[in-house]
Amino acid sequence: YSGYASEEYLSALTGRAKADVFDKMRRSDPQIKMCLSAVKNPIRSANWEIEPGDDSDQAKADADLIEHILFNDLGQPWSKFIAEALTCLEFGHSVFEVTHKVVLQSKFGPYNGIQSLGFRSPRTLERWNLDPKTGALISITQDSFGDLPVMVDIPAQFLLIFSLDAEGANYEGISALRPCYGPYFRKDYYLKLNAMGIEKFAVPTPIVTVPENKQNSDQYTNMIQVLEAYTTAQTNYLTKPEGWELDLNSNTYDPQKVEASINAEDERMVRAFLANFLVLGQSGSGGAYALSADLSDFFLASIEQIAGEIEGGINREIIPQLIQLNRGPREVYPKLKHSGISDKAGKELSEVLQMLGNGRYITPDDALEDHLRIRYNLPQRSLEGQRSPVVPSVPGVPSVPTTLSERIRAEIHRG
Repeated sequence: YSGYASEEYLSALTGRAKADVFDKMRRSDPQIKMCLSAVKNPIRSANWEIEPGDDSDQAKADADLIEHILFNDLGQPWSKFIAEALTCLEFGHSVFEVTHKVVLQSKFGPYNGIQSLGFRSPRTLERWNLDPKTGALISITQDSFGDLPVMVDIPAQFLLIFSLDAEGANYEGISALRPCYGPYFRKDYYLKLNAMGIEKFAVPTPIVTVPENKQNSDQYTNMIQVLEAYTTAQTNYLTKPEGWELDLNSNTYDPQKVEASINAEDERMVRAFLANFLVLGQSGSGGAYALSADLSDFFLASIEQIAGEIEGGINREIIPQLIQLNRGPREVYPKLKHSGISDKAGKELSEVLQMLGNGRYITPDDALEDHLRIRYNLPQRSLEGQRSPVVPSVPGVPSVPTTLSERIRAEIHRG
């Protein structure tokens, strides 16, 4: 309605107010911080590369230009852009304003690049202005507050938007913290109850019997000062006249029971992130290694979908536009690709490649080697200083010549 989404049934989580709530949740709750880090860190540490559209020299040249613009000549580090794009987890969406620039001198010649992918905080986005007939986004209204407050409309053609679980024309998406709001709200209340209970009942209540006719004496005043000092200047003490009796029922408050409720809410937050493996073995719960591996694989597969959203946005909105600005229309365009999130690494990957190679399902080539070097953060391929591989000798089996000189010597030896 008039640029405001109206799909949330809790009024506290509508408009810009919900951005403030989710921001408070991510800053204050360690369990939410753990869940967000479990999702974000694998994506932030992933390997990102540009893949040519095909094997032609033209496609490879296009890919080299895009790689230079995004990874070397962007207005901010690529890692910072990824971190800001991942705020769609907290807020349901992350919005960037694309600003271009002209570079006159480079190894690629003059080209049109990107000055910045400017992050536009969800806490400043006031309205989403849609076409009433098609539902397409026309612009967003940003209410920028501070020393120089200003309200401005940003046209959609200059925007790059990542939405989490978006439905229809709801560009705000659905925050990953939305299912955590109930557990977070209850947990915050339980923590306050526990703090009050511990404060009230951790220190015994002192009781003083006041002798008759001493209520207005200096001794009585001194005793009250002692009691207040003992209870940290509070009135958590009792006085009674001499000869009177007062019975106190012992309090059965048990902070561990409230702590159990807090831990239950923490586990509910973890389940909202499909990160059940993070709580295996906690609070007396068991879990085999195989179960942990299965759950973590399932969790990493869900992370791939989030990384794919970032990948898809760049491949749809940014890369074709840059190629058309600099090289003209193409039938195929370079693509941003990521690796290192859920694919098997280390020994497992080497065993898979060995089996595929021995079965002749894949053939080692330069592209595969370049990808593996990027995957393992190894130096780029070089023709300088190459060493021939040494094949270990096996008793009873003639050694195989691996260099040209060895093959020549072997031929001479055979006459």
